[in-house]
Formats: sequence, structure tokens, C-alpha cells
Amino acid sequence: MRRRLAWTGAFMLLAGLVAGLIVAFPSSGPAPGDKTYPGGELVKPDKRMVFAPHQQQILGLAQQFVLTAVTRKDLDRAWELVCPEMRQGYTRTSWAKGDIPVIPFPAYVAKWHLAYSFQTEVDLQVALYARPKDKLNPVVFDLTLHPCGAASGARWRVSSFIPTPSASGDFGPSSEQSRFNPLAIGTRSPLLQPKRASGAWLAIPLGITLGMLLIAIGIVGVRGYLGKRAYNTYVRERRIARGPSA
Repeated sequence: MRRRLAWTGAFMLLAGLVAGLIVAFPSSGPAPGDKTYPGGELVKPDKRMVFAPHQQQILGLAQQFVLTAVTRKDLDRAWELVCPEMRQGYTRTSWAKGDIPVIPFPAYVAKWHLAYSFQTEVDLQVALYARPKDKLNPVVFDLTLHPCGAASGARWRVSSFIPTPSASGDFGPSSEQSRFNPLAIGTRSPLLQPKRASGAWLAIPLGITLGMLLIAIGIVGVRGYLGKRAYNTYVRERRIARGPSA
């Protein structure tokens, strides 16, 4: 009995010592928010990035990518807009022939919606519309961008462009479309141009007003001339009727 009590006491003493060590030196397991893949590889979550300061640059890049790679116009320019992984297996000459890893679409109007923005990745949902005569439904694409190049000179570039069709095969209901913002694709300038009224449209109402004013002045002038002429004729006929004595 004494030996059993001795072994039990020793075991409890050892268990208490182990518990004390665990409390004093906790495990350096994954921090909250960290993810692990099978095999125990620890993946640190990317830091979120405020999109507003980078909006003009990123939207300008998306605009140029649609105007060149997607519409298959100026593919030499499109070569400079994508990350190296999209150009893998291509030379600049073969890329310019048009058989590139980008789905073509005759985009006439484009809209965008920010899906997420991190320091190392930004995803835009880009809705493309064709001209009415093309009779094509609008399609939404996921346009993903990464900062490519050396760390000191990394620049945002397109890393993937894949369609995200809805179950109905079209763009979706109008409530879904209202989340998207206009993306100017009518100009090749890298900077988005604000919508401005054309000077020609302003000249139309001005021309109409000026024309109506000239017509009114002409009518008044003609009526005045005819009235004066009729009055002179009347006076002359009166004098003739009265004779020389008058």
C-alpha cells in the first residue's frame, strides 16, 4: 500500500509539473485569423488595402486591358499590362497574333465593382456590354490584379481574367446591376475621363434661339417697311386728289 501511494504521489507530482510548464510556456500555434493547409503549413492572412488611393491607377489599368487584350486591339500594348505568369509560354510575337489566354469580347460599354482589395491582390468584377447590333448578353468577368516586378519597382498588372456567368446565363437582375459603376472605355487614355457635355450640343439651342431672334427682327422690319410704303402711297394719292390748289 505504501509503495502504491508513493507511485501515485510521484505520478501526480509529475502531472502537476507538466501542467505548470504548459501554462508557463504556451504553444506558439496559429494566431487568430491565420490559416493552415494540410501538412501544417502556416499561411499568414494578407493585409487589407484601402482602395480609394489606388482607384485611378487600377481602374485605368483595367480600362486599358479591356481596350487592348479583350477587344483584340493593340495587343502589343496589352503585353505590358499583364503579369509574367499570363505571358508564360508566349513570345511578344506570338502574343501579338491574338491567341492569348484572355477571352475576347466586343466590349462597347463596361462597368466595374470592387470585390476585394488586399496589399498583394485586388479583384474587380467587370461587366462588359456589346453593341446592340451584336445581340450578345452582357458578361461579368473577374479581373484580378497583382503588384508584379521587383519589390522596389512593383507595379499593378493583370494576373487573370475569367468569366463569372450567372445561373440564368445573363448579367442578372437590375438590382444586381445597380452595384456596378461606369468604366470609361471610349478613350485609350490611361486616366479615366469625366463625362462632359459636348460643345456641339450647347451650340444647338443657342443656334435655335439666335435663328428665332433673326426671324422676329426680319418680320418686324418687313412689316415696318410695308407699312411705311403704304402710308407714303396714301399721302401721295391724297395730294393728287386735292389738286394743285391743295
